[in-house]
Amino acid sequence: MTGKPQDRYVHAGKLEEVMRLEAQAKAFGKVLEKEFEIVDLKPGMKVLDAGCGTGAVARKMATKVSPGEVYGIDIDPLFICEARKLAANEGVSNVRFELGDVDSLKYGDGTFDISYCRLVLMHVKNPVKTVTELKRVTKKGGVVAVSDNDDGGVITYPEMPKMMDLWTKYGRSAKIRGEDRYIGRQLFSIFSHAGLSPITIYPLPIHATQQTPEMLKMLVLVPVQIMEQCKENMMREGLVAVEHYEEAMKEVQAFLSHPGAFAMGLTFLAVGKVT
Repeated sequence: MTGKPQDRYVHAGKLEEVMRLEAQAKAFGKVLEKEFEIVDLKPGMKVLDAGCGTGAVARKMATKVSPGEVYGIDIDPLFICEARKLAANEGVSNVRFELGDVDSLKYGDGTFDISYCRLVLMHVKNPVKTVTELKRVTKKGGVVAVSDNDDGGVITYPEMPKMMDLWTKYGRSAKIRGEDRYIGRQLFSIFSHAGLSPITIYPLPIHATQQTPEMLKMLVLVPVQIMEQCKENMMREGLVAVEHYEEAMKEVQAFLSHPGAFAMGLTFLAVGKVT
């Protein structure tokens, strides 16, 4: 690895990001269960979680593959330290967390039954290179599975024009740093160029209403927390004024108290066979 983790992931090294990643895993719990079902996690498997963050997903995987093992790697020392603590606190012993780079994995060819990567590809410079490296460390007959969002699938009722304008501007700020908020729709192309075949793409929407107010709050506040961490950058880049930001936050609070509130996001899961 070269450079600082923050050069690769702007939220690296922040304790607030540790909490956000854990909350995000809870908000996407149903999607995660569906993904685990699709990739067919089984006891005894050896699984890689590339770009594991705090290990929230890796810990869930570990319960599915026991007595097999899950290896979680991330470029951020803080995330790896917290991941180890959280696993120990929960008594999850069949997961290992190590510093590592998704573009230069230290594992040998054909090490894992499944190589999995979630909400990471949007941050890498060369997605085809990353997926090719995941393919390399996966056994013949195994699968590479990549899950990522696409902001084109965000829907709310009532609409939040100020918030959505702010989120679009966040996307522009993210683009400056090399982050692609529309990576989900590109996964088939990326997997094809990486030489995986056959490839299956699964659109996995997640939604919440006032029937599940805590879920609705988590789903809506995850992007708010992301923007909060990048607020200063966005203002420095001239993308948003303080007044606009504050108005958007008021709109979010009004949305969360609306009796008919509905929010939806869209994740794409790509699964490719290693032959």
